[in-house]
Amino acid sequence: MVKISFKKFLFAFVAFIFVFSMMTSVLATNDIALNTPSGNETQNTTQTAQGTTSLEIVEDTVCHIDVGGIGEFEKKITDYDATEKSVTLTLTMTNTKEVEESYKDVEIFFVIDNSSSMVESYIGDKTRKQAVIDSANSLVDKLFASNPNVKIGVVGFSSLDTTAGETEGTINDATLRLELSNSQDDVKGAITNLSNLDVGPRTNIEAGLTIAQENFSDEENVNRYVVLLTDGVPNNDTNGTFGTYSGVVATRTKAKLEEMENSGTQIVAAMINLDSETIEPTTQRTYRDLAEEIFGTEENSTTSAYFYIPDDELEDTIVNDIFNNLVVTTDNTLRNITITDYFPQEIIDNFNFEYVASPNIGEVSQSIDTTNNSITWNIELLSEGEVATLVYKLTLKDDYDEEIIDQILPTNTHVDITGENNGEQIDSTSDESPTIVVKYEEPTITPPDNTVSPDPIPQTGEGIGLIVAIVAIIVIAVISRMVYLKKIF
Repeated sequence: MVKISFKKFLFAFVAFIFVFSMMTSVLATNDIALNTPSGNETQNTTQTAQGTTSLEIVEDTVCHIDVGGIGEFEKKITDYDATEKSVTLTLTMTNTKEVEESYKDVEIFFVIDNSSSMVESYIGDKTRKQAVIDSANSLVDKLFASNPNVKIGVVGFSSLDTTAGETEGTINDATLRLELSNSQDDVKGAITNLSNLDVGPRTNIEAGLTIAQENFSDEENVNRYVVLLTDGVPNNDTNGTFGTYSGVVATRTKAKLEEMENSGTQIVAAMINLDSETIEPTTQRTYRDLAEEIFGTEENSTTSAYFYIPDDELEDTIVNDIFNNLVVTTDNTLRNITITDYFPQEIIDNFNFEYVASPNIGEVSQSIDTTNNSITWNIELLSEGEVATLVYKLTLKDDYDEEIIDQILPTNTHVDITGENNGEQIDSTSDESPTIVVKYEEPTITPPDNTVSPDPIPQTGEGIGLIVAIVAIIVIAVISRMVYLKKIF
């Protein structure tokens, strides 16, 4: 058995205690270093943040304007973008009338000359009568295309065939070829069939006018017209007078024209190929003079409208000029519209303006007119049922004036509209406005955690060192006692 001297044991034990104590101190020191804040950290960190700006719609206010009773204007907010702090405004101009509302109740009688002079040559192989029939049918097509509800009747006039024992100079010199009809085919058929009728030698315009007058309806609120197409001065009346171009015939024919005009029937008369040089033998007056005694002149006529038509202008005058004198529709179009949108100064100063899209109808100023803070939208024509739109955007500037925060901001001071309808001027305005408000929310800041513990937290290693020291003292005391006892014994 190996014996270890007491001195060696004592030396080994003390060395162990010393090494163990040093290692514990080092561990404690390293642990403290790991838990110490670095030079880039601070116990009192303060966070800063920016406030939040928002744009809100105050209420759904709409700028509304009645435009002459047939149109409607609206300006309203139609979109909102919280991210870019913008609002989109849409301007709408609507013609509120429907196409059907433009149709009038219209009754028209075509009173067409069927006398012998109408079968004279017109141009080429076509007679004047055939040219009148063709042009009248083209006018019928145009009338029905303009107003499908129009009603048209047909009357033919000349004089009776005296060789057949008929009495000339009566109402029988004219015949009703078609009562008022809404059938386009029936009307054109009746006009075309005039070419198959026997012609009389003289002209009884009074008889033709009287037949038409007696066959209009009794309905109220109806526009009534007679389209009189003839190539000769009347030489018959309905009172038994015939064969004369002046005196009683002229007086009675003119009286019938005036009577019908005064009762509300508008007469559009056309005298075809009546020159101002040919002399009527019995009166020694030109046919133009005799006609003007009854119908007046184009500038100052007895009837609502009167035309002297050369043969080469026949078709254009009947189809176009006469049509333009027949008011078969109500003019519900809006014309020469100008919409001016005026902005408050706060909007000009604090918001960026841009068009979202060009107007679908009309033209708009390229930018805001800074002389009066406005944009102008011009619409030349807005027909029944049409809707014109214009869209623009207002975006809050980054450097807006903080004075506008929480203020209710109207997007316009007022809107003015001018225009025309049926020759009458329209002038409307409104100060209603969609409104917005700018809001600002202060930033929320989280304070730093500066809490201090009431008792220091012991560092790792301090408790171990104390225990080692106590153990070492006890061991030394025990060894010393053992050495003492050994010496005694």
